[in-house]
Amino acid sequence: MRSLALLDLPENSVVEIDVRDVIGNKEKELTNTEKIKAFDKWMNNLDPNMPVLTDEQISRESIYEEQILRQI
Repeated sequence: MRSLALLDLPENSVVEIDVRDVIGNKEKELTNTEKIKAFDKWMNNLDPNMPVLTDEQISRESIYEEQILRQI
């Protein structure tokens, strides 16, 4: 984690960090029922002609590897 601003602190200073969920404070927290309804709505709006992806294709490792290959 890095500070977004330059901190004028002496070397080896002891600091206290307050970690807060900034996004969560700004957005309304959805109930599980609302989340399920939103997910169902999203699923129902998907293109039926979209190819089905396997678990391997959507794994974190596969996505990461694909990003690396694009940079080469």
